[in-house]
Amino acid sequence: MDDKPATQLPQEVLEAILANLHPRKDIQSLRQCTLAARCLLPTAQRIIFHRVILAEPRWVQQGQMDQFLGLLDSSPHLAEYPKEISLFFQPSEWGDSDLSQKPLAFIVPRLLSLEEIEIRMILSDRGTMPAITSRQISTLLGGTDLPKITSFSLSGARVADMKEAFGICEWLATCGSLRNLELKIATNAPPSELITSPAPTATPSIHLRRFTISQGPGVISSFLNWATSSSSPLQFTELHELTVGSLDEQSLIYLFRVLDLAANSLSCLRFTGEIPSLSSFQLESLCHLRSIFSMLYLLRFEQSQDTVNEWCTALKRSKGLKLDSFIIEMSSPIQHPSNNYEPLDSFPEFPWTEFEDALVNVTKCARVEIRVSMSFKRLGSDTLRECFPLLHGNNVGELVVRQRVLDSGEPVGWEYSSYYQQWKTTILDELFD
Repeated sequence: MDDKPATQLPQEVLEAILANLHPRKDIQSLRQCTLAARCLLPTAQRIIFHRVILAEPRWVQQGQMDQFLGLLDSSPHLAEYPKEISLFFQPSEWGDSDLSQKPLAFIVPRLLSLEEIEIRMILSDRGTMPAITSRQISTLLGGTDLPKITSFSLSGARVADMKEAFGICEWLATCGSLRNLELKIATNAPPSELITSPAPTATPSIHLRRFTISQGPGVISSFLNWATSSSSPLQFTELHELTVGSLDEQSLIYLFRVLDLAANSLSCLRFTGEIPSLSSFQLESLCHLRSIFSMLYLLRFEQSQDTVNEWCTALKRSKGLKLDSFIIEMSSPIQHPSNNYEPLDSFPEFPWTEFEDALVNVTKCARVEIRVSMSFKRLGSDTLRECFPLLHGNNVGELVVRQRVLDSGEPVGWEYSSYYQQWKTTILDELFD
């Protein structure tokens, strides 16, 4: 290997060029750089090992964790390069006594610059979600505190009860730099045992900036109830981004507790699942969180006309709210070929004028998506013209119409209306004429 490459470019320029290479897409080029010149070796290796992905031996033919541990033994300087590590494994058949001898328990403590940890559970051979405990997490990650860790993600896991989930957070509290937490977990505990809060423990606080919790309303209710209590090390006063899964009435109450704590810092709120219908007071509370600028929000207009009007009134009272997206789902009574219902030719009754007036107060809405269910006829141009008022002004960037198509009376999912592209290119011009 030469000490210098054939090019006359300065070392700083070469390093800047390498820094723009992708560690996965350009892996072959980076490997060639490690062989081309000794001066390129550290920079290329730093990019290659920025993110390490390891899988449990059972999942692959050769044990990646064993191989990586051997690589660290032969080249100790590589331990300084990884910033992110993604782990795929199946711990359901492991006992706590065995975990301390697993290669992973010797890998993580040696990665001195590690900042982000992602753990994804592999489904067992029976297709069940593997169980994991807070003790397993601690043992697998070396049993020591990780002072530089800023992000931790655990998905696809099942805990015996919510106390294990609380224990994971209490162990993470020893990571003084943790700011981003993602938990996508489930539990077999009955609902009567979910809403529990252990006694306060003397653990450091975790001042979160990003937080994700999903996998069912029961888990979310229990976790948010604990997270907002004195028992929890989690602090939300500096929270910038909050993502939650499907909610029910109970978990919605706990969500608003978090929103109250994060009222002065929250900048992004996302719902990744269905939520119950919000009252006008609750919607108005969201609208008055002035710091929210990005919001993925599901509105279900399935209630009475009065309720829809109340929601529009709440939007009118808000000023400066910025939304990424409105998803409006409108349902009509289920129609089946055996029933004597006429197929729908238009949307269910909806206060278009009121909603348009309410949307004027929204500073920016990049996308409005309208879903119509239980209709046998595809939406035609006349129906799509009803959507046009939503595009008045500069506050709406894109309008998408989707229709739930029924085949032999059975729903087959949401599909874009077959008239959407035609409407976008021709019908819009007709409306302007």
